Amino acid sequence: MSDENDNGRPGNPGGRAPLTLKPRTGSVSAGVVKQSFSHGRSKTVVVETKRARPLGHGAAPNLAAPSSAERRPSAPAPSAPRPAGPSAPSSSSAGGLSAEEMRARQRVVDAAREAQERQASDRNAAEARAADDARRRAAEAAA
Repeated sequence: MSDENDNGRPGNPGGRAPLTLKPRTGSVSAGVVKQSFSHGRSKTVVVETKRARPLGHGAAPNLAAPSSAERRPSAPAPSAPRPAGPSAPSSSSAGGLSAEEMRARQRVVDAAREAQERQASDRNAAEARAADDARRRAAEAAA
């Protein structure tokens, strides 16, 4: 057995070569930090931090475009007659909903508001009954 432990590797007599990271270009910057462990050892490590990608002035994030099925139909040409009737979408209505759809949504909102008011009045009535019962018990206990 020889005194040297090179095992046929030229260049580095102490063992294997240290691991390194190749410098990256773009939005990643690397730094060297000393990492210390609770049992007393410390180790130098390379830390890569990613920077936020700046968006161009007024540019929208890079999102996928809607498919042809998801796209809303474009507005009809000015010369084309618009269909008449209550279910025809109005460009002035909120979100392009027809008058019928707006009425249906308003009915649902009104029903939900009535249900909330009913629950609040029921809760107030139950609290009033509980307060009356407590006063009656207190009066009976005192008598």
